[in-house]
Amino acid sequence: MNSRKLGKIFAITLAAVSLFCVLLLIAAYTQKRAAELRTRDWVVQLLEERFQSGVELENFHVNVFPRMGVTGEGLAIRYRNRPEAVPMIRVEKFSFELGFWSIFRAPHRIQRINLRRMVITIPPRQPKGNDKVPPPPAINLKIPEATAAEIVCEDAELLVFSNKPGRDPLDWEIHNLVLTEVAPNKSFFFRGTLTNAKPKGEIRTRGQFGPWNIDDPGSTPVFGSYGFEDANLGPFPGIAGILSSTGDFKGQLDTLEVNGQTNTPDFSLDNVGKPVPLRTDFSATVDGTNGDTLLHPVHAILGESIIVASGSVINQRKLQGHQIDLDVTTPKARIEDILNLAINSDQPFLRGPINISAKLSLPPGKQKVIEKMTLNGSFAITKATWSNSETREKLQSFSRHAQGQPGDEEAGSAVTDLNGTFTLQNSVIHFSKLTFSVPGAGIELAGTYSIKDQHIDMRGHLRMQAKLSQTVTGVKSFFLKAVDPFFSKNGAGTELPITITGTHDSPVLGVTVFHKKFEKQIGKQQTQ
Repeated sequence: MNSRKLGKIFAITLAAVSLFCVLLLIAAYTQKRAAELRTRDWVVQLLEERFQSGVELENFHVNVFPRMGVTGEGLAIRYRNRPEAVPMIRVEKFSFELGFWSIFRAPHRIQRINLRRMVITIPPRQPKGNDKVPPPPAINLKIPEATAAEIVCEDAELLVFSNKPGRDPLDWEIHNLVLTEVAPNKSFFFRGTLTNAKPKGEIRTRGQFGPWNIDDPGSTPVFGSYGFEDANLGPFPGIAGILSSTGDFKGQLDTLEVNGQTNTPDFSLDNVGKPVPLRTDFSATVDGTNGDTLLHPVHAILGESIIVASGSVINQRKLQGHQIDLDVTTPKARIEDILNLAINSDQPFLRGPINISAKLSLPPGKQKVIEKMTLNGSFAITKATWSNSETREKLQSFSRHAQGQPGDEEAGSAVTDLNGTFTLQNSVIHFSKLTFSVPGAGIELAGTYSIKDQHIDMRGHLRMQAKLSQTVTGVKSFFLKAVDPFFSKNGAGTELPITITGTHDSPVLGVTVFHKKFEKQIGKQQTQ
């Protein structure tokens, strides 16, 4: 065989091989295109059947090499009964891998689905009678069901709209969201991280979600747990501290029951007092459509004092904050814990048990908490003792004189009772009635105390058990007997108008006798 014939045979063979390769490529492309169309139809029909609604899919591709897989872009699932509303679910991009033979048939189980930028929108709940819309007519197609072992979403957003007019949607941003064992008409597990805007921090959460309620997505059941650590309270004007919280939740997507604990070991009011440890155990109902929260009794421990609060936290988005209204009681509390929070001093000037009953209102705004807070209530401090030794000595001496035993060093006591009705507003406490008593004497006052500059301005009456002449000894007692009748009033041995002014650590006591005022500084706070 000569070279010419050999070349001709080689050319024919090469042409045949080339034609075979072209035909093979055409067949592969045709099969790929057919598989792509079949898989696209399967995905769309599966989602339409699952959500009984319209599905839009902008781009869809089946990749053969190096591994068989699916990619898609612009996926939107709409509400069947609200076609004019924004899509229920939007996914910017998705992908998942298929087995070799799955390119020719729809898979029953997908090991992993990757999502990028998923937005889930929960609309307001429709009025009764409008929320049940018949599903579209069933299409007799045999659509193989599918399950996913894992769905991973880089960035997810949950928008929950409120029924209340004028309310912005509640926006939950979730990072690194992972769903496991996702199947039709069943609940699935989830875990993820939420970014909390204020106080700034990351909330780790995990739990179980579903099954998805097609007619009313807001009623879809959910339960799980959360953890929140190292949240700086500094962005809230007027308070400071590092907060951590853990807890669990259960209920529906739009109504959650939350139980948890918080711990702030260094809670303080900025530039007012000293840091005091604050721990709380709380139970609350959270409206998932707007973030409004109803607080069931919250048990807080401030230092060693127990405080119980209940009320509401209403989201005021237009004012960029919350309106907080609480009823507060203190079944077991110490005045020193509260004073540590309110007064920057080496030690509180007063110690003893205190009972408080008050209503607290804290509106949104950028002012410091102590400046915008309103507090109305009453308190009672029983068997209180004073830290300053000089104050204790003067009170004991005053008690002896008030009992008519000025010369008896064993008489008198510095233990006091203090009761009051007050209103706190604009960082000033207004006392409509403040009573102070030691054995033998009682004082009834009204006035103000400024928390900012710690200034006192109180006026009222001093009532003593003893007559004026009995408060002294010797010649003074003899001459004062003549004026005793002028000061014996309302069943008291002596009643005198008094004032208390100055500051909390240097108060000045003023007594008016026959229109002449006598003042004396009670004592300056000192450490002992």
